[in-house]
Amino acid sequence: MKVSTLQAILSILIVAVFLAVTAIVALTPVLGGYPPEPFTEHLKTFSTLYSGVIGIVIGYYFGRRSDSPHEG
Repeated sequence: MKVSTLQAILSILIVAVFLAVTAIVALTPVLGGYPPEPFTEHLKTFSTLYSGVIGIVIGYYFGRRSDSPHEG
């Protein structure tokens, strides 16, 4: 397996886990009938911790210049 393929798989996995956990924490009080206050604090904490990691992943893959010359 090439390194770029492994990087792409890991990046997609990181973003997917972030989105899944965010969706679960956000929808649990809505669908379960629980009070939203504790879940709001958990969502704030989780998104604060992992938004930087997601920004790095997205910036790495979508922040490249397309007009740069190819090597090789």
